[in-house]
Amino acid sequence: MDEGAPLQRTPARDARIMLDIEMSIQRGDIVHAQELARTALASGLVHPKLLHLRSFWWARQGLNAEALRDLRAAVEMAPEDVLVRNAYGILLSTMEQWPQSIEQLRAVIRIKPDFAPAHVALGWSMEGAGDLDVARSHYEMAIALNPNFVEAMVRLAALAYRRADWRVAREMSERALRVNPDQYAAAATLAAVAVIEGNLDRAEDLIHPLLARKPGSPQNGAMVRRALGDLRHAQGRYAQAFTAYSASNREKYALYAPQYESARNAASYSAGLADYFEHVDASRWSVRRSRTPDDGRDGAKGHVFLIGFPRSGTTLLENVLASHPDICTLSERDAFGDLPLAYLDDANGFGRLAGISAAEVEAARAIYWSKVRGFGERVAGKVLVDKMPLATMKLPLVAKLFPKAKILFALRDPRDVVLSCFRRNFGMNPAMFELLSLERAARFYAAVMRLSVAARQKFELEWHEIRNEALIENFEGRTREVCAFIDVQWDARMRDFADHARARTIRTPSSIQVVRGINSDGIGHWRHYKAQLEPVMPILMPWVERFGYNLD
Repeated sequence: MDEGAPLQRTPARDARIMLDIEMSIQRGDIVHAQELARTALASGLVHPKLLHLRSFWWARQGLNAEALRDLRAAVEMAPEDVLVRNAYGILLSTMEQWPQSIEQLRAVIRIKPDFAPAHVALGWSMEGAGDLDVARSHYEMAIALNPNFVEAMVRLAALAYRRADWRVAREMSERALRVNPDQYAAAATLAAVAVIEGNLDRAEDLIHPLLARKPGSPQNGAMVRRALGDLRHAQGRYAQAFTAYSASNREKYALYAPQYESARNAASYSAGLADYFEHVDASRWSVRRSRTPDDGRDGAKGHVFLIGFPRSGTTLLENVLASHPDICTLSERDAFGDLPLAYLDDANGFGRLAGISAAEVEAARAIYWSKVRGFGERVAGKVLVDKMPLATMKLPLVAKLFPKAKILFALRDPRDVVLSCFRRNFGMNPAMFELLSLERAARFYAAVMRLSVAARQKFELEWHEIRNEALIENFEGRTREVCAFIDVQWDARMRDFADHARARTIRTPSSIQVVRGINSDGIGHWRHYKAQLEPVMPILMPWVERFGYNLD
């Protein structure tokens, strides 16, 4: 045999390799175990543990598809192996394939109900899918199973922060730090809570040591820099705040660019939609000429789409409306599913949508209402408010499928909107990826507004604008106007929307503002950042002028 040639496999050598790998794992030398696993697989030895180990190596290289392939094969070989299936579910979560990840992680829990890591992983997937109540229950179950499970405490603290439950966020973070004083994410959440509660000295004391440490993950680093930005904003040190927000967004960009950066991004896609619908023949799209059959609406007495752009006041208005007993809201859960891929992906799809048949309309409606029911909503006898800010990009679908629906269009000063999008922390998807850059956020905003103008002119849907600033200035007057538009009687319980909101699942960063009730803190905050906004003012000013906001 030539020197350096691979040794021939034998059962004894295979067993020795598996033992060496197990010993490496026991020593905590996972990197060496992964290298051994890769070599063994290359030699033809196939085992679920080897595939599991190699999947981590693939993922570390950013090759999630290869990692997923290995884990899928490992699950097929060892369907009862909870470690393998749990890793498979976690990777699916990382790739934001929420339904698939939930299916796998639920299977883990069926196999081993007391496996606490699976409860944490399933909680994370449920967060991604928007079911925050179920997510919380799984984090709590993980802690019940293992009272010292720090990761579960950290996730529960982060979820509580997202829900604006400062007490639980603080208590869970402090509890995690008692178990592990070096827990980075817990200290970061504690700092963010201190800023919100106005304990700025405490926040300063927490943040500075974190900046000097390795964060452990890009998400942690981004979180601390965003907390620093909020701290500097609260201190009135706006230039430093902007620097911190920019650093946070750069970290998130580096993390998510491999997944979301492309020539056909959300901004260019929405611009393409605007280009097309600015020039369509209105006679093919006007709902006033529609012959579409009536929609049974699952018994709902009204159907409203609350749209606009993120941070334009849609969450505030939705929670006001949700406090009305005759209104049901969807809280940013997507009921259109894959319909945009079929009809709004290119000019061919637009053409199919323009000439959509009555049978296709009924089939598409069935998909929509089935998803609404799947969310657990019972809309019979109520007005359904489907709130999704960027459903502005789905207005062509609305016009063809639901021509009798009404549009509530939320407006806010474009400068405040884009700055707020840049400052806040969103769950990542192609649209939210655009908000990590001030210029890209501004271009995205302008494209979506162009589409909204074209849609309002060409589709002629019933349309009512509601300005965030006007709602805050004259709450009862503006809510009475909205109620009249959507055909419900104004209800005094709407005044207490903040109390009602605390008991609801709010899936957006606006939860912090909503639970505080009506306040004007966010009006005109762009003025603190005039110098930083200067490069994007040429993009935003046409919309500032069009919507009638003060120019200075």
